[in-house]
Amino acid sequence: MSSTLKDIGIGLAAGTAGGEALKRTAQFMWDRTDATNKLREQAIEPRDPFIVLAQKVWPVLAGKKPTHAQEKQFETGVMTALGAGGGVAYVLLARRWPLEWLVGGALFGAAFYLIEDEAMGPALGLAGENRKYPAEAHVRGLAAHLAFGIVAAGVARLLGVKSKSGR
Repeated sequence: MSSTLKDIGIGLAAGTAGGEALKRTAQFMWDRTDATNKLREQAIEPRDPFIVLAQKVWPVLAGKKPTHAQEKQFETGVMTALGAGGGVAYVLLARRWPLEWLVGGALFGAAFYLIEDEAMGPALGLAGENRKYPAEAHVRGLAAHLAFGIVAAGVARLLGVKSKSGR
């Protein structure tokens, strides 16, 4: 198997594990979020961003509005693709940078957070304006993405991915 195909396979596994860590971290923190902040966030963002994306994309792809079941399938597919794609991107970058896996994973997770949550969500109309959210929401998003990066990096490391530094 070529090293590129091997890296893609490792990245898919790392991204899947990282995606699960992201979901669990976000849910753990959401369950402990202040009730007032929950209401504030729900007023800013009443629907899950991936459901909103399904409602925007599905009619273009299928020519009709999605059913609730199709929205949920789309949401799962997008979340899985983002996690898997993030894992592949991490592995391809990790082989080229001189960062130790833990630092590299944390930096990758932070960058993933900035791109996905802070930039793409509002720009695509999937989330509200960043400044309207309570600080707790930003901390939760960052923590969840740090968990993604660190777990993805750890899995990649366990599966043999080393940075340029050899770590």
